[in-house]
Amino acid sequence: MISVADSFTLIIDTEYLEEVSVPAQHRYFFAYSITLTNPLNQPVSVSSIQLLLTDGDGAITELNNPFQNNDYLISSQQDFCYSNDIITHSPLSIVQGKIELQLNASELVVITIEPFRLVTPNLLH
Repeated sequence: MISVADSFTLIIDTEYLEEVSVPAQHRYFFAYSITLTNPLNQPVSVSSIQLLLTDGDGAITELNNPFQNNDYLISSQQDFCYSNDIITHSPLSIVQGKIELQLNASELVVITIEPFRLVTPNLLH
């Protein structure tokens, strides 16, 4: 049996922003987007997005959470896209976390964001 959380689809896209990065100063700029598809026959509200960044040195940073108090409604069968830019101090970092969705007054669904890489080109083969 598939759980409600497992029925949602997540697509992660990342991009290294070479034109604004300064590797000599350990400043690596990345853009990322997280697209979530609501497969349900009812709207859901985004309660929160919680992301943790682990840089190449092992330092962990909690990324800003712009959604609180059910700020954004995702209609049935529609997509929600969250995009952001980030500066890291390492050419390789890992982001992971979760999205909390409010289905109704009493039901919260947690969607896991599996770890994904922010990596400069040609660093990994």
